[in-house]
Amino acid sequence: MKKILMAAAVFAAAASPAGAYTGFLLPQDFWATSSSASVQASYATQFFSPSVALGGDFQVIGPDGAPGLLSGVEVGTDATALTLDTPAGGTYLLTTGEQMGRVTTLVATPDGQWRPLGQGETAPAGAQTNTLQPVTVSSVYITRGAPNRTAVDHTVGRLAFHPISDPNQIVQAGGFQVELLFDGQPFPSMPIVIYGSGDPDTKLDRYVVTGADGRANISFDQPGRYVIAVRYRANAPAGSAANVQSYTTTMTLDVMAAQH
Repeated sequence: MKKILMAAAVFAAAASPAGAYTGFLLPQDFWATSSSASVQASYATQFFSPSVALGGDFQVIGPDGAPGLLSGVEVGTDATALTLDTPAGGTYLLTTGEQMGRVTTLVATPDGQWRPLGQGETAPAGAQTNTLQPVTVSSVYITRGAPNRTAVDHTVGRLAFHPISDPNQIVQAGGFQVELLFDGQPFPSMPIVIYGSGDPDTKLDRYVVTGADGRANISFDQPGRYVIAVRYRANAPAGSAANVQSYTTTMTLDVMAAQH
């Protein structure tokens, strides 16, 4: 119970006051069988039920490390349909990159907490205020033919997942090893929450904590599609739009019964 409360506290502290959805990228197939692959991009409160179309400056890293291409981007009401070009064999990284959210003004409460100011509200005289901006990254890997490591070793964002295991060769019996990085350095003692299909993003009882080396071994109850997520709040880099940034990073995984 103590571990569940710790994970919940970290996630609650990192969540944006305006944040009500979690982003994900979901391929139709994690293993491309032709020169293109279809991917759904969405924000949702339950996986994998799209609620709000996920937009932004999508980025592709090809198997050779060079920027790849999206030949189709169609924004719908609840999801964005992406067509990823996969002309060569190997593993591709598709990511939203860092998406910067709306800046919110926070005001300190008498009990030492922070709350967002409502629309048109003015902070009480003498009250301490701060500014907060959400920063989100959602990523997924797609492989055509034989997998390779070049795109897998390309990390995105200040709070980043770096797969140690092949992210497209996850077998349920063997689990998945991942390294968590913050500003390029291993990030220890951080909870990584695991969501299965049908889980609401408020479900925080299944998670692992990174070790001193920033790595975590994630196990899965059964084959299927999962999202792993981590959230963290930190002082923003100099020149940012807000003083504090709230980071949410997700990665979609396909856990198989046997190796592809």
